[in-house]
Amino acid sequence: MKCRDLKVVNLNITEDHYEYKALFRLCTDDKCLDIDLAEISSDGKLLEEIKNTFNLEETTEEIKEIIMEKVMEASKLESRNVQGEDCCKSDVDKKTSRDIDSLNRS
Repeated sequence: MKCRDLKVVNLNITEDHYEYKALFRLCTDDKCLDIDLAEISSDGKLLEEIKNTFNLEETTEEIKEIIMEKVMEASKLESRNVQGEDCCKSDVDKKTSRDIDSLNRS
């Protein structure tokens, strides 16, 4: 199996005093493995476990690079910076619609 065929799901990135943690799940159709990104960076044991669990063809270094790319890609899809944007848009739209309707009736 190729590492590119793995899916990164349930990505959860947290920050506590500038210490970031990323937890996610690597999956195929029939197997899943919960991963802590810090463990991938710390030693090669987890990479060997990933390679053996999913019967991957690539080297551990290639697996690490591909997983990091997949995590970065998933983080782009998951993150949303709304911070109050469009919080009252529907209320404003309704009021504007009523104002326009009242002008049409005149």
